[in-house]
Amino acid sequence: MRRSPRSQDGFTLIEMLAATTLLAVIFGIVMNSMGQAMQAYARDEVKTRMGLMARSLLVDVSSTSLVPGFTSGQESGIDWRLECIAMSEQSGIQLLHLKLTLRHASVVQNFSTLRVQQLKSGRRS
Repeated sequence: MRRSPRSQDGFTLIEMLAATTLLAVIFGIVMNSMGQAMQAYARDEVKTRMGLMARSLLVDVSSTSLVPGFTSGQESGIDWRLECIAMSEQSGIQLLHLKLTLRHASVVQNFSTLRVQQLKSGRRS
């Protein structure tokens, strides 16, 4: 028995090229998705570190007597600036608005809180 010249076993070159192209496109899409996921993870990790640092800085300043003005510094590669604004004073009690700005590369996070502190005698304005 002879085979007809048209019957073939296997795939043609065009079928192999089409399959290879399809696999390359799928691989490219998967790699792009993984790259975006890694970038999002890195951004979230930086924001988490910044949030923890903000909490730490605000706890640190809560144990001291605050004076309206600016304070700044750098810790673990993150620049920070704390602005203390006197909102009001009544009966020896002062209301302060604390604005904390953290900056790391292109990521900027702002935090804000209020603080009440008792004025020391002789410090009323």
